[in-house]
Amino acid sequence: MKALFLIVLVGCFSCTKYTSLSKDAMGLRLTDVEMGISHLNEIEWLVGKHKEATVSQSIVFMVDMPKVSEEDLAHLTSSRGINSWILRLIVQRGSERQDLGSLYTRFKPQHMARGQGGGAPSNVTLKIFYAAAYPSERFRFFKCPAFDHTKRIKDMRISGEPKPFEITIDQMTSYSEKSQLVELSPSSFNAGNSLVGEYFVEIAPYDSDKKVIHGAFKRIPMFVEVLSEENVSVKSCAGVHEEIQ
Repeated sequence: MKALFLIVLVGCFSCTKYTSLSKDAMGLRLTDVEMGISHLNEIEWLVGKHKEATVSQSIVFMVDMPKVSEEDLAHLTSSRGINSWILRLIVQRGSERQDLGSLYTRFKPQHMARGQGGGAPSNVTLKIFYAAAYPSERFRFFKCPAFDHTKRIKDMRISGEPKPFEITIDQMTSYSEKSQLVELSPSSFNAGNSLVGEYFVEIAPYDSDKKVIHGAFKRIPMFVEVLSEENVSVKSCAGVHEEIQ
């Protein structure tokens, strides 16, 4: 039985489907890139003087990163200086588009958990907070949330389909926005007083030393929708503003 399990396990590792790096007269490009979104969850927040009500603190989801062989990643680094992936989070609310920020992951993480492999991370976790919980852990321990926050997410879902796409390695463009380095913990974003909207993730090849991207951001085909919220009555918090005390 142990021998059979080992054979199956080795077979699973050998079946990993890698994205192809094309090198021709057109330049460098990654074809058949596959990225998806999974594990969408609401983080609840018990509030009130006696924690008698439940509101939403944040949502969290996982983004699958491109599967590229170590040989091809090494070629991107040695030939172009590309050593990371950068992800940008965009929220669309009707006709309004807002850039919530970005994060990047190195092909070779500097800090790794015990037993973790040395290659590029297979996924990253994004956490999107209400403004009332985003500033610090202290704000998340308030019995009466800041800014009169009383919202609870009513309906949300993952939309789109995991269709393969292409990433072209193009000319360098400076990217001056401060980005979060993600290695061992989720990356956090502030979506404001309402989380209703469509959340899109975009990816680009990135040189984290020179702070430049090599090509335009490419939007992955799956996204998160927060469709509706409801207001929760927290009578014991009426008129209480812990953030200014």
